[in-house]
Amino acid sequence: MAKLTTASVPAPTGGLNARDSLVAMEQTDAIVLENWWPQPYGLSVRRGYQQWATGLGAKVDTLATYTATIGSYTTFAWAGTSMFDVTTQGPVGLPVLEDLTNAEWQYTNFVNAAGNFMLAVNGADDGIVYNGTTIERITLGTVPLQFAVWTGLDPKLAIQLTVHQHRVWAVEKNSARGWYSPVDALQGEFTSYDFGPLFNRGGNLSFLTTWTIDDGNGAEDHLVAVSINGEAVVFGGTNPNDPEAWRLVGVYFVGAPVAGRRSYTKAGGDLLFLTQQGVVSMSGMLVSTKVKDAENPLTSKKIQHLLSEYINKFSSLPGWAIIYYPRHNMLIINVPSSNPASNLQLAANQIIGVWTTFTRMAANCWGAMSGFLAFGGIDGTVYRAWEGFKDNVLLDGSGGTGIIAKVQQAYSYMGNPAKQNQVGMYRPVLTVGNFIGLKAAIQYDFEEQFVRVPNSTSPDSDRSDWDVGHWDIVRWDGGKIVQKQWIQAVGMGVAASLKMVTNTEQDVLWVSTDYTIINGEGVF
Repeated sequence: MAKLTTASVPAPTGGLNARDSLVAMEQTDAIVLENWWPQPYGLSVRRGYQQWATGLGAKVDTLATYTATIGSYTTFAWAGTSMFDVTTQGPVGLPVLEDLTNAEWQYTNFVNAAGNFMLAVNGADDGIVYNGTTIERITLGTVPLQFAVWTGLDPKLAIQLTVHQHRVWAVEKNSARGWYSPVDALQGEFTSYDFGPLFNRGGNLSFLTTWTIDDGNGAEDHLVAVSINGEAVVFGGTNPNDPEAWRLVGVYFVGAPVAGRRSYTKAGGDLLFLTQQGVVSMSGMLVSTKVKDAENPLTSKKIQHLLSEYINKFSSLPGWAIIYYPRHNMLIINVPSSNPASNLQLAANQIIGVWTTFTRMAANCWGAMSGFLAFGGIDGTVYRAWEGFKDNVLLDGSGGTGIIAKVQQAYSYMGNPAKQNQVGMYRPVLTVGNFIGLKAAIQYDFEEQFVRVPNSTSPDSDRSDWDVGHWDIVRWDGGKIVQKQWIQAVGMGVAASLKMVTNTEQDVLWVSTDYTIINGEGVF
């Protein structure tokens, strides 16, 4: 005899799952998760973005931020053949540099007794050094003591930079050599170091970075050299010229990096690589060589299949990047597309280690500005990200569109496998400032069903300021309500899945979904 029961299922805080079979997936996972941000207590709609700097004239390929000793910031953007100061919100002025070969620059900040500096290179032009006031070009010369002059390495051949143990290190384009400066110097004679003999799989040097670990000799800043074929060579020590002060820690295979020079980021005490294998943790890689039951160094296991599809399809395109934004514990992978307007992001909440997808942000590059996250657009605009509750808000705060969020939760057999079940009614439970646009459907037995995008409901339509509205009639500004209207389901089947689309211009938190179920067991 069929029984009518009720059940409450948490929102899919397990995040996007592109790994497990549809029949074996945990019901707290999602088959589709777009513009929802997973948190331990529910899912919130991602924040929006607003124009920050306009009029750059071409797609923005690079954002770089200089940090002064006093804590002030200056941010530069490269677009087309020009470099702009985009520190202040508004239309950009004249370029600070013009007639550059390309806009794909790599940079680092460097501090010595003379002050704070930002250095940048692009493998084609003379380098750039900024001291907080003026911009100088780094040139090849024969006078080591002259400011912004290198000897040994032509700055035009430097393609990437890092700082290790008070030295500037540069990657020479199309070679396996790194070059390092004298201690505490950003100019002078650079000395080469050939990593090629350590690359068993061959190939050039892709990038250099640093990683602070305790490998048994105390905490130390290590130099990590990664080849285009995916080998990471780790060195400890302070002086490459002194065998007593320079030692090889190990050589690890992390997978070939994606296109470009932005396939690594530091997240807390870890170093993460974006490779053909996925997102690889250097800490996990080190543990796997020291512990019998090693942890899996892949931190992108649930989305690995999806990420591999993107890499196989768009591996040669510029725009790949991985960045960690500590303020929100957010790891972002920028995924380029053959249609740049379709660029998207895979994002993870590093606290709970789950993934989601961000769409409708046509980002070409990412960077951290003065206390906030920003991205360079394909339309010659720099945008402030994770700002407000609408997309594409104009400089003056007007305009913008609602944020469309989509989800399909994992299928459930409702406690009655291999038998027909039916959802009678269901209600997503959301905390909102005002009722939002929502459309949903119950899908059965893995059949695709279209759910259209609803209109967004304007927030604050029934709010009032204090001492203006009538008591016990209007709702005070800042209050939250729970939106949980029952929706009639249609159809029946063995396995059921909730598919939902929201359109909102306000803060939304999805906590759970309530169901009424008719089945023969009375258990969900």
